[in-house]
Amino acid sequence: MKKFLFLLTTAILLCGFILPSAQAAQVSGAIFTTNGNGAIVNANIYSSKCEVYLDGGPGPHAPASAAGLPDGQYYFQVTDPSGKQLLSTDVVSNRSFIVTNGVITSYVGFGGPTHPTGYDQDHPELGAITIRVGNASCPTDYKDSPNGGGTYKVWATPAADFVGDPAAVDNTCGNGCFHGFVPSKSKTDNFKASVGTSTFCLTLWKRFIVNGIEGPGAQWKFTVTDPVPVENAYYTGSDGFLRICGLTTGRYTVREDMEFPWMFSLLLVNGVQDSTPQPNSNSASYTFVWSPGQPEPVVIFKNSKGDVIPLD
Repeated sequence: MKKFLFLLTTAILLCGFILPSAQAAQVSGAIFTTNGNGAIVNANIYSSKCEVYLDGGPGPHAPASAAGLPDGQYYFQVTDPSGKQLLSTDVVSNRSFIVTNGVITSYVGFGGPTHPTGYDQDHPELGAITIRVGNASCPTDYKDSPNGGGTYKVWATPAADFVGDPAAVDNTCGNGCFHGFVPSKSKTDNFKASVGTSTFCLTLWKRFIVNGIEGPGAQWKFTVTDPVPVENAYYTGSDGFLRICGLTTGRYTVREDMEFPWMFSLLLVNGVQDSTPQPNSNSASYTFVWSPGQPEPVVIFKNSKGDVIPLD
């Protein structure tokens, strides 16, 4: 009888140790940093914080089943290498994406400036994309790393495993938890980014003209192709205004595609009319090359039609 009780007690104790371990199982798959089109995996040093994009699942030339993340919604954050200091400055809800079939397929953040996305050159058949770690206000979006080597850590965790309030920037969640992210439930990757690289902001305005009266173009889509080249989609606010910061030296193209019945009418660059796009067309684009010392471009696209101005 004593032997039986001893074995029973031992079994109970072992279960007590085994069960928590099973409950804390690691999230499968992987994340890594890359450039906008996913061509680089785990680059050692980026020339700017704003060049760093987040990718997940299989890397280049790997099958879609390799290192795929579990499907669902995720949050991400940027910290110093130890994880103790949160460097992201937008609310958690603004740092969110969806994984489908093991790859990142959409950015679903809200509550702050948009995090630009790129088309991942690997697994386009799955709709794979990359997401810039910094949002449209980069490089001020996330703080410089206190680490002497300029090293950062990016985290991703399933939304269901996040501990805290997604409407907050930071979350105190106790020992072994970092700003709402539990290591055993998260994927991480370290990267390095140079500090002090010259960057600029691109300012876009969207205006509608009806019978000589102007109104804002709210939630109007602009596509910006960067020097990589990668196409990023941005949308104006309710005032027709959009400001994209953290851009580095190189060639850029800004394009808008008209929505019926609007037609392109006028393009102004830093107050001067640009005659490149043809009036009364259903698309318009502007290409420029920026280098340190040049003025930051302020570009205004105007559309017209003979009806009423759409209001937001």
